[in-house]
Amino acid sequence: MAEQGLEAELTDIAHEAGVGVGTVYRCVGNRDQVIETIVREMVGETAASFDDAEAGDGSVANLTSLVERLHQTVRTYGWVHAALIGGRVREELRSEMRAVDPLGRFQRLYERAQRTGGLRQDIEPDVAAALILGTLAPWSAMALSARGDARGAAEAVLSPFLATTPATTTTTAEEAHS
Repeated sequence: MAEQGLEAELTDIAHEAGVGVGTVYRCVGNRDQVIETIVREMVGETAASFDDAEAGDGSVANLTSLVERLHQTVRTYGWVHAALIGGRVREELRSEMRAVDPLGRFQRLYERAQRTGGLRQDIEPDVAAALILGTLAPWSAMALSARGDARGAAEAVLSPFLATTPATTTTTAEEAHS
């Protein structure tokens, strides 16, 4: 499924898993049930990532860890994201993902990190959340994979949002007169 996405046949899935097609039918069911199981697994991992972040300290490091985990999820389940976005899975499954509320939850986590002073105050949390989560689209995530691991991608994605301390300049008396 990772290589072929929704085009994968049950025989391909069984072969990659190293089991017979009958075993897949007995354990999981037909191809649609396999897809449903995988989508629900991805939704569960996404929800758990947000749950962990919400239980965290609200720091930029906490937010970075969330973005890292979400990028790892996309690397594992990129085809699921594409299928959800493209409407190629049942509405019930898309509803389950919407119920996780990634955009709203990320916005609230961004606001928490912003209050710590670690993130720029001039960027609205809803805009930041939309931009950062947009990097999780499979085509964006693939481009970011050039950064190496998911941590590198997360740091690259968040870097424009980090608060920076203005550089202090020291003016000498000589410079003040010129």
